[in-house]
Amino acid sequence: MRAPLNIILLGDPAAGKATQAKYLLSQYKLLDLDMGREMRHILKGKGSAGIKKVLKETTNKGKLAPTAIVRAIHKEKILKAPKNKGILFDGTPKMIGEAKLVFKWMQQVKRTPETVIALYLHIPEKEVLKRAKNRVEYYKGKFSKRPDDTKDSLKNRIKYYRKNIAEVVSFFKGKYNYKEINGLGSRAEVRKRIQKVIREYLRHA
Repeated sequence: MRAPLNIILLGDPAAGKATQAKYLLSQYKLLDLDMGREMRHILKGKGSAGIKKVLKETTNKGKLAPTAIVRAIHKEKILKAPKNKGILFDGTPKMIGEAKLVFKWMQQVKRTPETVIALYLHIPEKEVLKRAKNRVEYYKGKFSKRPDDTKDSLKNRIKYYRKNIAEVVSFFKGKYNYKEINGLGSRAEVRKRIQKVIREYLRHA
């Protein structure tokens, strides 16, 4: 019996990771490790007042979430994941230290490199700003814009991503099957590119 497929889905801000993650979750029956959702759970009442304050201060400025919190969530989810289900790392990890620990914990539970594929959705910076602006204008009322979608904080996010994610990508390239995916075009077009990469990987797994 083939070991379950694990997917690390990274990408530029506003590259469409959430949309493609939904497809991957339904298509391959994966366990969703969505760090954004985990952080929202903490902000809504799961965490202490101190942790909530730190999270609000960082995310509202477009900075990455505190790595100690991210690492703790990674460890818990990886070690407790059902062995018969693959894991989808939905936009995480984003820091090199986190990536190294993810690799360590994946090895610990026998999710070996042969069972993991890392994907990166890439779009140009100009497209990042365009998509983010459209997203801000779309959400109204109680579904107001994300607090980190101002122009300045978006530029901060891009800067942080490009500084930190480059190290993560370099590390995963040396450990797992890795492919960069062109994130431009329709959702269906991007999905087809992802499908092609995964089918090719499974064919040789």
